[in-house]
Amino acid sequence: MNEEQALIQGVQRGETAACETVIRTHHRFLIAMATPLVGADLAADVAQETWIRAFAAIAAFEGRSRLRTWLARIALNEAQVLLRRRRRELSWDCWGEDPGSPLAGRFDAAGGWARPPQPWHHDTPESLLTGAELYACIRKHLHRLPDDQQAVLTMRELAGLEFAEIARALGLTEGHVRVLLHRARQRLQAMLERFEEEGTC
Repeated sequence: MNEEQALIQGVQRGETAACETVIRTHHRFLIAMATPLVGADLAADVAQETWIRAFAAIAAFEGRSRLRTWLARIALNEAQVLLRRRRRELSWDCWGEDPGSPLAGRFDAAGGWARPPQPWHHDTPESLLTGAELYACIRKHLHRLPDDQQAVLTMRELAGLEFAEIARALGLTEGHVRVLLHRARQRLQAMLERFEEEGTC
């Protein structure tokens, strides 16, 4: 039995220390997962609802996936529910329908950079201001991604989940996950290039 299995069993037995450890270990991950999906103001609500659902269902958790993957799936569901309540319903029916991007040559077949962006050096107040503007622009465009691309990009780049874990959590094939990640990166790269060339978001 590994450490995570022992911890899960402790939670299933209702041990306070085990519950606190699980929350301490995964709460920031859930906030990071939820923020791009619902915004910073609602991310804590999604995380709270995720913990409520997770602890209510923990007895049925069989350990066929990592606990983090299971929590990610719950968090995505809770984000959908919360947005529906606020009349900003996520459309899960159009997953994968994306016209693509003219920047296909920027990435290799495995989804990595074919030509990595050049490093930027921020050493003046003006460059720091530009960095803040770029950060705001990235967040703006992240929210504009289709829901499927946003979820995959968040789980891969912010949460650090493996392709197999993302595929299990979202009910997709690994190949589909890679395609969605590739398209999301292309869209953000197009935004970065425009920002770099024109200074506009």
